[in-house]
Amino acid sequence: MKSPVKFLMPLCLCLFLFSMHVEAQQQKHLNNQGPAYVNFNLGASPVANPKRHEVSFYGCNTEVSTRDVSWNNEKNLEWGVSNQVLSGLPYGPQRRDGKDYYVSKYYMASPPAFDVFNEGGTVADSVAIIGLVIPDQFSFFGERPVQKVYLDYEILEPVYLNFIDVDYEYVDLEGRLSAHDLGVDLVPLNIQCKDFRWLNQGPTYALRDGRGASGIARLRNNEQDSKVFLPSYKPNGEDCLECEITILDDILIDHEVFFVHNDSLVKKLNLTEFYKQYGNTKSIPLFSLPRTELPEGCKEPGK
Repeated sequence: MKSPVKFLMPLCLCLFLFSMHVEAQQQKHLNNQGPAYVNFNLGASPVANPKRHEVSFYGCNTEVSTRDVSWNNEKNLEWGVSNQVLSGLPYGPQRRDGKDYYVSKYYMASPPAFDVFNEGGTVADSVAIIGLVIPDQFSFFGERPVQKVYLDYEILEPVYLNFIDVDYEYVDLEGRLSAHDLGVDLVPLNIQCKDFRWLNQGPTYALRDGRGASGIARLRNNEQDSKVFLPSYKPNGEDCLECEITILDDILIDHEVFFVHNDSLVKKLNLTEFYKQYGNTKSIPLFSLPRTELPEGCKEPGK
């Protein structure tokens, strides 16, 4: 097994451009218009010379990312800085393309950081440091609501990522339209690994053998992003973690989405069992059905 590089101290949008210079502990506003805010507290980078960090939010018929925002003349978030504020997130009743819906619930994805072994190396050659996002899903409430979010990349042991393709063009035996033909693109997911090890050092030393972690990921209908990953501690996936993936389609206004497994439509899939049976020689079929009513994540909470 390759030896991971040592890390510095100790799981992807947006609005108007705004930049200002402030000290690390002051409030930093990306945009001071709009009804909802997120206050980010991003811990130290786990790698040397890091790029600024992108996070993404997925709500009903809504996608927001920090990659489109100018921050001190740069894009995305700054490592090791508290109280970074993103404002103007859509919230409340909305109308688009003749459809009325309500935006309150969001899923939040924060991608891994990668420690590349060799110059020009790829993700497959790299150790991935996955962070915890707390919370990684929430619902806004109030007149001008604020959600505080903590991102910590000093908690979980580094892993390798083993990728499995997802097939948007799967057609069932009845010949119904594929997810691709129906225009399905973004599909949020939850990845939950019950044996993901916490670091027995630094801020988590007192936990001693803590295990279990989950996070938000997403699929898109393109070659690069129509994949899911299964973590392992060895580079060839021979000791992959015990993980399940669940489709989070309660914010997809037009379609309900399923995996196809053992001739059944399922929302949840044991990714470890699938990988051990097929490796990366078989893709996971994705199937979709048009919606006839609003999903719960597109309704006003409590109504």
